[in-house]
Amino acid sequence: MRALDPRPVPPVNIGQVLQNAVVFNFSRHRSQEDFMNASNIPGQVARFFELLERKRIDYLLVGGVAMLAHVRGRNTEDIDLVISLSEQERLAPEVKVIERESFFAKANFESLRVDFLAAEHSLFAEVARDCAEERVFAFLPAQRTIRCATPRGLLMLKLYALPSLYRQGQIDRAKIYESDIGRLLAAFPEIKTEETLAILLRHGMSESDVTELRRVMVEQRPRPDRF
Repeated sequence: MRALDPRPVPPVNIGQVLQNAVVFNFSRHRSQEDFMNASNIPGQVARFFELLERKRIDYLLVGGVAMLAHVRGRNTEDIDLVISLSEQERLAPEVKVIERESFFAKANFESLRVDFLAAEHSLFAEVARDCAEERVFAFLPAQRTIRCATPRGLLMLKLYALPSLYRQGQIDRAKIYESDIGRLLAAFPEIKTEETLAILLRHGMSESDVTELRRVMVEQRPRPDRF
């Protein structure tokens, strides 16, 4: 049973989410051209997922858009996918990789930003295999069913990324991830802390990082006795 919000989350309109993130992000200076380009985002999103379907690409939707399929919250400006290196290559030339580091890559489709998590990574592969479900998303003119990470899978990915964000000094982004962790734990209290952390240990995370993540989960998990 969900503890935070008993109302079901309606189908997410990915194009609208990304468009709103551009238009209403007041922390960045936006030019008139940015606002004009924002009107093209829903169509670009539709064409991107049509490309994935046309080329029969095997992928898993993760990141902020996948979060919104399960809990209400913040907007996001990009699309995140777990996808193998070979499948990334098959998306060329329409999708252009502009930066690659280890198991991560940043790419562009038209003016959309797409982030890739390589399925060759053992944790990402396990999430794609064991923490996936079909979710309906809103597109025009019709809805589309997309393979999307479950709350447990999203939680593992957020926890895995958190130590690295702190080490890189990306404190603002780390705080956003901690907030996402709290929202997932609040909405899905059935997720077991120790089972989740054991999986991270199995995929090479250090004992010291797991100890700190355990503290983060305790702090972020809602307390029924508060107030």
